[in-house]
Amino acid sequence: MKPLEAFRRFIQGIVPQKRLRIYVTALFVQIVVYALLVYLLIPVLEGYTLTPIESLYFVIMTISTVGYGLTFPMESDLTHLLVIIIIVAGVTTVLFIIPTLLSPYLERAFRASPPRRTSIHPDNHVIVVGFNEVTQSLFHMLSIAETDIILVEEDRALAEEALRMKRDAPQVIWGKYNDKETWNNAWISKADFVIINEEEHTAAKIILGITEMTDAKIITIVEDITKDRFLRYAGAEYILSPKNVTGKSLARYAIPGPFFETIYDENPYATLQSVDPTEEEEDKRKIFMLPVLEGFRFVGHTIGDINENDEHPIEIVSYWKGNTFVMYPDDTEVIDKSMILFVHGAEGDVHATLDESLVPGKTEAYAVIVGFGRIGRTVYEELEKIGIRATVIDPVAAEVPGIHGSGESEADLIAAGISHASVCIIATSDDDANIFSTLMARTLNQKMRVLSVATEPESVEKLYRAGADYVVDLPTHGAILAANIVLADLIHLILDLPGVQGQQIAARHNMNKLPFTVESIEGRTGVKVIGFRGRRKYVIHPEKYQIVMGGDEVIVIGTREELKKFIHLTSPGDQK
Repeated sequence: MKPLEAFRRFIQGIVPQKRLRIYVTALFVQIVVYALLVYLLIPVLEGYTLTPIESLYFVIMTISTVGYGLTFPMESDLTHLLVIIIIVAGVTTVLFIIPTLLSPYLERAFRASPPRRTSIHPDNHVIVVGFNEVTQSLFHMLSIAETDIILVEEDRALAEEALRMKRDAPQVIWGKYNDKETWNNAWISKADFVIINEEEHTAAKIILGITEMTDAKIITIVEDITKDRFLRYAGAEYILSPKNVTGKSLARYAIPGPFFETIYDENPYATLQSVDPTEEEEDKRKIFMLPVLEGFRFVGHTIGDINENDEHPIEIVSYWKGNTFVMYPDDTEVIDKSMILFVHGAEGDVHATLDESLVPGKTEAYAVIVGFGRIGRTVYEELEKIGIRATVIDPVAAEVPGIHGSGESEADLIAAGISHASVCIIATSDDDANIFSTLMARTLNQKMRVLSVATEPESVEKLYRAGADYVVDLPTHGAILAANIVLADLIHLILDLPGVQGQQIAARHNMNKLPFTVESIEGRTGVKVIGFRGRRKYVIHPEKYQIVMGGDEVIVIGTREELKKFIHLTSPGDQK
């Protein structure tokens, strides 16, 4: 082994930190060079001979500024200059080394612990337990209500991460879940809601520990919905499983047939409902979300072809394509299988139109599912219930109804039948794997529908660019479920629109007794009114002059700040 290579490895072994290693190497090189200069120049400049060891000793004493060393006459200006250079350069390097060497220890010693109690005295607040991607999305949604939020986290590192949040930062408490003092510090006796986002065993322990301390409604977010009855028995009022709901949602978007959903129904958790409908009410018409598949006759037709055709008593009012939401589509826009249509009509008419739109011989669906975790298993079970054939690819699940393999393997995708699949659902817990699997699936079959899951919001746009037709943002999906319970009497969040500057579709009753024009609502709040519903009417894309009466439900699209203004405007007592 060459001497330099041996030296490099030696330094790496004793100083693993790269920046510190650079400084130590620089100091070592300086000592050697300066010792050599002293050894060669002092006899010439001062007429005094030093041995190599004495030269090295002199340099080390000079750099360390100890204050003692060899005594020899220093009469030459060049000698003084050499000593000054040795001191300045050497001491500067040492000053770089010391903080770099000690900073990890000093940081740990002086780092402030996350707070054990809040700096506020809240009332009717929300306590969120456990910090992760779902709770970050939840903080953003709950901020619409301007209610105090307290995060309780027993993991110090996660509590510190939460403290570094720049957007929608809650009050943070660090403390053990089994310590009553933690919950007293969170003012749990005055809380309205406790949202627990921990695994089932921890959630059960928390619930059993706090039920006697609070009358708050307890919401539990879990992975395994089959554990719901045990958590209810422990004291949880609401059990939510984002992965279970996501799996069912993906199954609905995967196949042709009567599996579409309304964009908005009454929030079942709200105590304030709209006016009661009457039998004669025209308003059995609603807005439905309808995924477009390859087998639809709609594909290749324009939106105007559908809206202007009396044989189809439905109206396409908006659509969602990739990460783009188009509120006012042009009649000339062509419908393709990557769209999710927002269709206005009576449910029976939508069913009939859907049945008529399926091209004979192209309705047999076949699915490839990548990932057999909670989401993939739910998708498979939902498709199996309605007789849709599916093949699963998963590398680790004990029993796979398909192939033990990877969605990132071209051979495995081909073996699973990707070339003739009508849909591919990609639902592993690894976003990197989901992105690459989406890219491969889209490359291998351009015609099928590709549905993907993102476990982090930052992955949504990448999945769309990789070729996904529809992406479920799992943290946001879970956060909406919990937020709508807390916000039930305030606003109903319907959809979070990725890539649309943080906009959401939401619905709220006009609780102000005074009527508003659509123009007034939009001008004073910044939201865009998609439609409103009252007695005997359901108005979609209303004109600016149309009037929203007290008690009407208004569906709008807007940012968080715009929705706050909308809530304020339509609250009791606001002046027109």
